[in-house]
Amino acid sequence: MENQLTTESQLVTEIQMQNYVDKKIKYLVVYPDKTRHFFKSLREIGSNISVDASTISKKMESSDHCICVARVSGYVFWIKKLN
Repeated sequence: MENQLTTESQLVTEIQMQNYVDKKIKYLVVYPDKTRHFFKSLREIGSNISVDASTISKKMESSDHCICVARVSGYVFWIKKLN
């Protein structure tokens, strides 16, 4: 049987792709294990990396990126706001 992609769950046009990216992908976070994750909000990032969203926001006031360290684990994360 051939593997077929359904258009219901796929982004099949340039407009669909741009709309998805504009609405759902606002931040890129690089984790200590070098994996990359995308997030919609600072709150979502904060809950995933155990750093307060307000702390991330303050660090990003003067730049579109920052480095944050989780207090409990000591892990370092790089966060970039995407346009």
